[in-house]
Amino acid sequence: MSKILKQLSVFVENKKGELSDITTLLASNNISISSINLSDASDFGILRLMVNDNEKAKSILDEAGFSSRFTDVFAVEVSDHVGSFNSVIKALAKENINIEYTYTLSNAKIGAFIFKVSDRELNHAIKTLEKEGVNLLVEI
Repeated sequence: MSKILKQLSVFVENKKGELSDITTLLASNNISISSINLSDASDFGILRLMVNDNEKAKSILDEAGFSSRFTDVFAVEVSDHVGSFNSVIKALAKENINIEYTYTLSNAKIGAFIFKVSDRELNHAIKTLEKEGVNLLVEI
């Protein structure tokens, strides 16, 4: 199974109610959000989502007038102890792999981090972490 996951990135206006409009739209169409990250600038933001049905979510958002696209990311499971996140970062740094961004995924079963690296470095990052014994998730 592929360890490359599809993240849905949505461009949103930085205005009241915009996030609620998106989450309401997804919830009313049975789309479950397993991870969410919102980064903002003064006039717009980028909403990064991991959902249970990417294609359906993208179609629904596009129909509603939101601009969205898929981004390739990977997710690593982390243990609940000091240094587990650092060991992943160090392994990538040792191979000169630049991390563009990262954010957390958490549920009752596991703790994990989503990572975005350049498309050019994606497979190298995954192979590096597998070699280090890091558990990469194949689905979220």
